[in-house]
Amino acid sequence: MQNGLESLTTDEIAAASGVSTRTFFNYYPNKEAAAIGHPPEFSESDKEALRTGTAPLAADIKRLLGRHIETLAKDEAILRMVGKILRCNEKARGILDGFLSAQREDLTEVFCSRIGNRQTAAALAHSATNAIGGAIFLWEHEDGITLSQALDRVWEGLMDASRLLSSTGE
Repeated sequence: MQNGLESLTTDEIAAASGVSTRTFFNYYPNKEAAAIGHPPEFSESDKEALRTGTAPLAADIKRLLGRHIETLAKDEAILRMVGKILRCNEKARGILDGFLSAQREDLTEVFCSRIGNRQTAAALAHSATNAIGGAIFLWEHEDGITLSQALDRVWEGLMDASRLLSSTGE
């Protein structure tokens, strides 16, 4: 990995992992998928808490996002490495987009069970996954900020944008 993902072959990755190339392909379709791995899912208990929550929706969403950021923060070194790969590898970005699309669909179902309107649920799911991505981006590019602090700043921006969209008379 020191010379970049492009310089590695799947044979080299498999050998370094102690598996055959054939076994490697049983788990990963390509080296990019192996390099970025599978991003952590939102936990079932957190999704259930959002689905059945009685607090204001914004508070329950923020709690879900905060818990997810806590999970991501446990592997900051991996998160930084994946970010580096994503910045320079279009194929890896496409793979991540596929994972995020599946997460958005999953969250859409969670939101839909709570609010009923599928289009609104999809918009909320999209905003939630974008907030996580925005927090990671801010954390990567601003010195001295934690993932949690980055999420707080992204969340403030999202809430400000929501207020602007819901205000009348402008």
